[in-house]
Amino acid sequence: MFNYILKRFKKIVFRILFLMFFLIFLFMTFLYLNYRLNNKYENPNDLYTYVKANKGKTYLNEKNKKYLEEKNIWSIRLDKDGKIIESFNKPKEIKNKFNITDVAKFTRFYLADYPVFTYIAGDGLILFAYPKDSLDKFPFNYYNYKDFIFNLQLFALFVLLFFVFVYIFYRIDIKNIFKNILPFQKAIDSLYENDYEGLDEYGELKDLAISINRANEKYNNLKKSQEKWIRGLSHDVRTPLAKISWEISKDNRENINLKNIQDQVLKISNILEGLNLTLSLSNIDRENFSKESPIKIIRKLIVDKLNENPKKEIIFDNRMKNQDIKIKMDPILFYRMLENILKNSLTYTNGKIMLIISDSNHMINITILDEGSGLDENIIEKIYKEDLTNIRRHGLGILISKQIAQLHEGKFIIKNKKPGLEISFIFAYHD
Repeated sequence: MFNYILKRFKKIVFRILFLMFFLIFLFMTFLYLNYRLNNKYENPNDLYTYVKANKGKTYLNEKNKKYLEEKNIWSIRLDKDGKIIESFNKPKEIKNKFNITDVAKFTRFYLADYPVFTYIAGDGLILFAYPKDSLDKFPFNYYNYKDFIFNLQLFALFVLLFFVFVYIFYRIDIKNIFKNILPFQKAIDSLYENDYEGLDEYGELKDLAISINRANEKYNNLKKSQEKWIRGLSHDVRTPLAKISWEISKDNRENINLKNIQDQVLKISNILEGLNLTLSLSNIDRENFSKESPIKIIRKLIVDKLNENPKKEIIFDNRMKNQDIKIKMDPILFYRMLENILKNSLTYTNGKIMLIISDSNHMINITILDEGSGLDENIIEKIYKEDLTNIRRHGLGILISKQIAQLHEGKFIIKNKKPGLEISFIFAYHD
């Protein structure tokens, strides 16, 4: 468990670092592409080189003017006194003579908001002016080497501190994870032990603590229930065995009541059969179920029970609108589910027994209603909770029927009718 958490946390850290470097890479790529894609203006040095290489008697001859026109650049040439002696597309707001102060300003900054670049042309100067808001001019043309080294070292320090902090936070989080998870590890290891210590139900892992505590509580309840159930089964089996032993121990073999022995053997067989069926239901695969008609199974069940109990009155009330409806089931288990309830009614009531089947809204409802004394409400509550204590007689058969219904994804309802007991099974079906 700890190794899993550790691996997951490492993956999170590595992903964060990868994402950070990826974002840096994207940022640098963005800057580079932004520079390349927006560099639509000719480099001033390349511009000057071209003009100088193609000058004749004048710098701004027709060839160079055509070139400047294509680049959307205007130009002027000054003599040594600051007077314009050549020009191309000079704006009207630009004066015709400049003093040394003007030259210092536009050389370093702008000329009437135009970014201009100045080069020596003979004994004067030539200016190349780009459109307004096209290029930015920096007010310096140098960088201190010591400042560069210092900034580089500072950047390296920041990167180092970043990794140090990531490592520190990583160690702190790992320590906190181990601290918080260790009690859960111990609790899980001792979940089924008698010395289990309940977890404190607070903090960020409150829900997990509650789930583990509830699991231990359910286990203990199940353990106590099984112990009581086993003791009850032991008693139920011991009683018929004692009767069998008493019959067999008679000196006069002619006085042995074989019918009594057979009845006691049948009781033991029924007890063991119910126990085996309860234990095996959880291992049954629903994929092997087939679509069968519940009406067909109910009719067979009623015929079988009437043959066994000819003096009993079982009324079948078929209210199905569609007699051809089938549901996915295991026919043997489905038969057993209804048989358990019907057998209880036949055993514990002398009145009429109603077996009703109806359908509506893609649901089938099968109800068995008798006129007996019903069940103790405490037993009904235990059946709903699947508590095996004190329900090992007729309540055990009802519990098995409930489990079979759940296996078929059905709903089980039991209630006293005063007089009588009503048990319903509700199943969904598809056309």
